[in-house]
Amino acid sequence: MGNNMALETIIAEQTGRVGIITLNRPDQMNAFNASMNLELREQIEKFNRDESVGAILITGAGRAFSAGADIGGFEATVRGEKGSPLDPVSRFPKWPVFIKESKPVVCALNGYAIGMGITLPLGCDIIVMAQSAKISFRFAYIGLTPEYGSSHLLSQMVGIGKAMEFMLTGRFIESEEALETNLVNHVYQDDELVSKAIDLCNSIAFNPSWQLSQIKAMMRNHQFLDDIDKVMEIESDLFSQSQQTDSHKEFLLSFREKRKPNYHNNFH
Repeated sequence: MGNNMALETIIAEQTGRVGIITLNRPDQMNAFNASMNLELREQIEKFNRDESVGAILITGAGRAFSAGADIGGFEATVRGEKGSPLDPVSRFPKWPVFIKESKPVVCALNGYAIGMGITLPLGCDIIVMAQSAKISFRFAYIGLTPEYGSSHLLSQMVGIGKAMEFMLTGRFIESEEALETNLVNHVYQDDELVSKAIDLCNSIAFNPSWQLSQIKAMMRNHQFLDDIDKVMEIESDLFSQSQQTDSHKEFLLSFREKRKPNYHNNFH
């Protein structure tokens, strides 16, 4: 496995025809900041242009795949600070659309996958997870609403009943339940996760590139039937509204004060 250039928030390498991206902010549980958002997309773009890569694997360093978006970013939004109008991530299509246009992408959840740490994999093609990993659609619990097309994608994967339960509780989902509900394709022993995921990627990458891209595009187009943009427009509007609610502000306060949020009595 050869490393290429030094990157700030991810590690990129290639083994055989598999391009591997490791989210690499382990001290922050791989929370997504602007830099990681950008480097992840730029690296996928590089692998997509590289004919020697047939499939892409995304995993995480340390005890999390990703704990979601960086809470610091949430606090800036609540204070009314806007990202730079030249946000470099904005040149990319929205995540599920960007991934739809990519080579096949497998996500290997090595540890906690929370909020954006699970809705980002939902937009990818195949999810596998380590036995000890845990997933949570944490949005309601932190006073927010889900994004990245997940309000549409999750119910397609696990059915409406389980999707409702996962979203409305925000509870943690263990690997056994994730497998039973079809949220993930496979659960592997922790120490075998990456090698098994590479095997899976290799069996995809073995196949001819044009056929893979046509099959993937067709399956995604038939799955979305052109409504994913509308789904994400609605999600984005509600997510922005949720960021300004007293509930989300109470969550941020409770997070700083290291206590459970209190959503139903007096806000402080």
